[in-house]
Amino acid sequence: MTPPNASPMRFEAGRAVLAVMWLMPQISRPRTALFAATAVLVAALPLTMTVATGLLIGAVPAAAGAGPGSPEARHAYVLLAVGVAALLLGRLVDNVHRANAFNLGRELELLVQDRLVTAVARPAGVAHLEDDDILALLRIARQLGADHIRPERAVRGLAHIAPEFLAAAGASIVLCFFNVWIGLAWLVAWPAIFIAMQNEYTRVGKTAYMRSTEMRESEYMRDLAMNAGPAKEIRVWGLMGWLLDRYDRQWAERMDYTNRFQRLRARTAVGVIGALLALTAVTALLLARAGLDGAVGFAALSVYLVAMTSMFNFSAFDDTAAFLALGALPVPKILALETELTADERPVTAELPAAAPARSVRFEQVAFAYPGAERPVIEGLDLKIEAGTSLAVVGHNGAGKTSLVKLLAGLYEPTGGRITVDGTDLAGVDPAAWRTRLSALFQDFTRYQLTVRENIALGAPHLAEDTDRIWKACEPMGIRALIDSLPNGLDTVLSSEYEGGTDLSGGQWQRIALARALFAVQAGAKILILDEPAAALDVRAEAELYEQFLDITAGLTTIVISHRFSTVRRADRIVVLDGGRVVEDGSHGDLMALGGRYAEAFTLQADRLARTSRS
Repeated sequence: MTPPNASPMRFEAGRAVLAVMWLMPQISRPRTALFAATAVLVAALPLTMTVATGLLIGAVPAAAGAGPGSPEARHAYVLLAVGVAALLLGRLVDNVHRANAFNLGRELELLVQDRLVTAVARPAGVAHLEDDDILALLRIARQLGADHIRPERAVRGLAHIAPEFLAAAGASIVLCFFNVWIGLAWLVAWPAIFIAMQNEYTRVGKTAYMRSTEMRESEYMRDLAMNAGPAKEIRVWGLMGWLLDRYDRQWAERMDYTNRFQRLRARTAVGVIGALLALTAVTALLLARAGLDGAVGFAALSVYLVAMTSMFNFSAFDDTAAFLALGALPVPKILALETELTADERPVTAELPAAAPARSVRFEQVAFAYPGAERPVIEGLDLKIEAGTSLAVVGHNGAGKTSLVKLLAGLYEPTGGRITVDGTDLAGVDPAAWRTRLSALFQDFTRYQLTVRENIALGAPHLAEDTDRIWKACEPMGIRALIDSLPNGLDTVLSSEYEGGTDLSGGQWQRIALARALFAVQAGAKILILDEPAAALDVRAEAELYEQFLDITAGLTTIVISHRFSTVRRADRIVVLDGGRVVEDGSHGDLMALGGRYAEAFTLQADRLARTSRS
C-alpha cells in the first residue's frame, strides 16, 4: 500500500492529515474501526437530538392544546424521549471516542518515533546524520522545547473535528430541505473555511519547522547552562551571563518571527470570518422571512433554526484545529524519509568466507570526499594490509587517517575505487556482517552512562552475560582491581548522576573502552582498529599503551592510527599518509634509513620527549 505522501496533492495540510489516517490502522484495525464508528455516532446523535428538539418545539403548542393523553401529547413525549436518549447516548459514545482517540494518538506517536529511529538507523553509514533536514526531524521526534508539533495531538484533534465535520454536513443537508442553495452553500463553506485555516496553520507550523536549526542552537545554549559537563568552564570563565543573554536573544528573535506570522494568520482569519458572517446573515434573513410569511410551519422552522445554530459547533479557528494541522505536519516527512533512506540501501551481492580476512585487505585507487566538501580527503589511495600483521598509519592532522578507518568500517562509501577483503569487494557485502569482523576504538569513544558490565559487553552485546569473558577482556588492561573497588563491582553505573554510581578518570575510562574493544575480539572480531584513542595522553604514556596493546594482540590484524610518529615504532609495518595518499611505507628501520618525513618527524618528536624527560 502506498502512503499518502507519495501522491501529489494540492494542499500540504490535507496530505499530512491523510498520512495520519493512513497510519492509524497499522496500530490497530479494530480500534481504528471503532474510531470511525464512534466519530459517525458522535456526529449523528447530536443531529438526531437537533431534529427531535426542533420537532418538539413545534409539537408543544398542539400537545398543550390537546391535553395529556392525547395523540399530540404522546407524539411530543416520543420526541422528548428521542432527544434525551440521543443526548445521553451521545455523551457516552463521546467519552468512548475520546478515550480511544487518546490511546491511538499516544501509540501513533510511538509508532512514528519508532519508524523515524528505524529509518535513521537503517543506512549502513553515517553521512545522513549530518543532514540538516534529518536533524530537524530528529529534534521534533525528541519533543524538545514546547512543541505542539506532535502526532498524538493530531489524532486528538481529528477525534474532535471529524464528528463536528460530519455534524455540520448533516445540518447542511437539513437546511437543503428549506433552501437547496443555502444548504449547498453551507455544505461548501465550512470545508472551504476549514481547509483554508488548516493550510494557514500548516504554513505557520512549516515555518517553525524550517527554523529547526535555529531552535537547536537555542536549545544547545539552554542545555549548556543546565548540564554538569560544561559547568566547570562556564563558571571559571564567567560565561553564564553570556549564555543566558544569547539564549534570551535567540528566543526573542524566534518569538518575533512567529508573531509576525501570527499576524498574517489573523488577517486570513478575518477574511474567512467575514464570509462566514455574511452567509449566516443571509440564512437568518431567509428563515425569518419564511417564518413571517408562513412559508414553513413552526416545527420545520424550529428544526432549521436549530440546524443553523449547530453549524457553529464546528471548530476551525481554535487550538484543536491548530493541533490537528501542526501535529500531522511531520508525519508525511517521516514517511518520505523512510522511502528515501530505504532507496539508498545498497544490495547485498557477495558474502565473505568465515575465515576472512585470511590474506589481506586492500584499498585500490580509493577516493573519498565528505558530503558537501569541495576537496577530497582521500584520492588515489593504494594500500594492502596483510592479515595477521600490525599496521601503523601515521600522518599529520588532516592527512586522511581517520577517514581511512571510516571507509574500512563502512561508515562512508568511497567516491571512487574499491576496498576488497581477500579479493571480495566490500561494496557488495552486508555491512552488518562485515562489522562483526571488526573491533574499533576511536579517539572520541563514548562514555556510556551504563554499568561497567554493559560498557565492556557492548563490544559484543549477545555475550553480555558471559562474566568470565568480560573478566578476560579486563585483565590485559589491569582494571580488575579497579572494578572490584567500585560499590557494585561490574554492576556499578559509571555516572555520578545516578544513585550508587561513580565516575572514572580519563585514563580509567580509556582502559574500560579498550577492554570493550578486546571483548569484541574475543567474540570473533578479526581486525582491531585503534584510532588515536590515547591522543589525550602524553607521548610516553601513549607509546607504552601501544606497545602493551601490540603485545596483547600479536597475530591479530591490527591497525593503529596516530599522529605521533614516535609511538608506533614496534608495528610490523608503518605507512605515512599525506593528502590522502601513502607517501612512505615500510618498517621503522626502513623508514628511518629512508630519511624522509617519518624519520624527520620521529626524530623531532623523540627529541622533544627527551627534553621533557630531562626537565
